[in-house]
Amino acid sequence: MKGPFCYPDNFLRLLGTGGARFTMLKQIRKTGGIWFTYGGLNGVIDPGPGSLYHMCSSVPALDPHELRAIILTHRHLDHSTDLNVAAEAMTGGGFEKQGLVLLPDDSAGGPNPVLLRYIAQKVGGVMIAEDGKRVDLGMGVTAEPVFHIHHGVNCFGYIFRKEGLRTWGVISDTRPLDHLAERYSECSLVTLNVTFPNKKPRLDHMSAEDAGELLQKLHPEKAVITHMGVIMIEAGPEKYAKMISTEKTKVIAGRDGMVIDLDTLKAYAEAEAQAPCCTFVPTEE
Repeated sequence: MKGPFCYPDNFLRLLGTGGARFTMLKQIRKTGGIWFTYGGLNGVIDPGPGSLYHMCSSVPALDPHELRAIILTHRHLDHSTDLNVAAEAMTGGGFEKQGLVLLPDDSAGGPNPVLLRYIAQKVGGVMIAEDGKRVDLGMGVTAEPVFHIHHGVNCFGYIFRKEGLRTWGVISDTRPLDHLAERYSECSLVTLNVTFPNKKPRLDHMSAEDAGELLQKLHPEKAVITHMGVIMIEAGPEKYAKMISTEKTKVIAGRDGMVIDLDTLKAYAEAEAQAPCCTFVPTEE
């Protein structure tokens, strides 16, 4: 890291690594989604319950007013509850028409949009995710939606690119799909929503077993498992991360507050405040 109270130039911060209904309802793990700073652009992916609070209370703090992109994979509550307050913060309380919201069409329209219409009018732009259609987020950063299948809602993962920087991707809630290995093949880093330890074919969620099979075909340098359900958390995510690592891919079990340097791919545990500075603790790898 560069010094006291400094993040890397390009990084992810896991505002929460919990996923699915009961982890969310009991807050066994935080559910705030992922903050990213990439190529000078600040964004948040899937701002679920507590996301705004976790930004503001992070050490060092993350300023939601500096957001310029808010990205939703799908409309479910554990992914979207803080969408509107994050957009309100991004626009300075609605006084600065700036920033982009990228989300599926059933999250933006229909009888029950999760992006409230009056909030949509405050942001700089609203873009509807379409499979394979790259969206310019600003600062030369693009996001490419990748079609997922998840319990009757429109759902996408995303691949993020900027010339001169590593490409990275987010695989959200989905059943295993053949095209994922090919679509994410450019990524140096992939975050994987892994809800269960073992396969559950009736459910549109990836298990650690499914993720392991995917990583036999997809070979990022590093993968981070997140969005874990109660059973996965109780089973020990670190154990499963080790089990599904390959010769080509090191898998890390995400932790709340973890920081991943997108240039070096090093992962750091939540920062520990030690006045007047802040220390990031490397994970055990």
